[in-house]
Amino acid sequence: MTDNPIFCAIDTSDIDKAIALVDQISPYIGGIKLGLEFFTSCGLFGLEKMKKIEIPIFIDLKLYDIPNTAKQALSNILQFEPKYTTLHLSGGSEMLDECVNLKNELNSKTNLIGVTMLTSFNDKLISEIGIEKSVNENVKQLTQLAVNCGMDGIVCSPMEISEVKNTHGYNLQIISPGIRGKRNASNDQKRTLSAKEAIDAGANVLVVGRPITDAKDPAQAAENIHLEIK
Repeated sequence: MTDNPIFCAIDTSDIDKAIALVDQISPYIGGIKLGLEFFTSCGLFGLEKMKKIEIPIFIDLKLYDIPNTAKQALSNILQFEPKYTTLHLSGGSEMLDECVNLKNELNSKTNLIGVTMLTSFNDKLISEIGIEKSVNENVKQLTQLAVNCGMDGIVCSPMEISEVKNTHGYNLQIISPGIRGKRNASNDQKRTLSAKEAIDAGANVLVVGRPITDAKDPAQAAENIHLEIK
């Protein structure tokens, strides 16, 4: 493995704390993921500061809106040249096509990643919002939609990686959150595996948050995960 597939989720509202954390863990990770908690506090200013660290960035705002709104929001995100950014596949083919076309028009190198089912979902919880199929069935259907629309990859839990790889091979990058070791609390994640199990199943990128950021020594925790998958 030449590139480090670990992207640490920097879920904090404090830009100085975020920068200090990245300084500690940067030797043991391949990039950072900046999501809603970070963005709603630190905003564009925060993204600009994090970009100056010169580490690959994954802007994870999970766009989900009418096609024109999603396209315009994506246009703003692409100005930061992140390595990855996310759209909800449940936004449908028209929204996804608009976004893929925009990326191509701009000759952007950002990977557009489709979110399948959040790792906080299980079959019981998705039934509450009127989804009758199982999580696994929905992941399969949404993954095929991602392929049809020319997306670069998907987000799915570690539990679905093997089936996606068996069906689609290397046509899609797979980004997997829900990474938890035996000593880590699962928190609100419902479908988890260890880092090594996820890599062995075929994940290209691992999103690891609290097992690193909540550790007494985040740098040591990040190094331990990196050593586990080398």
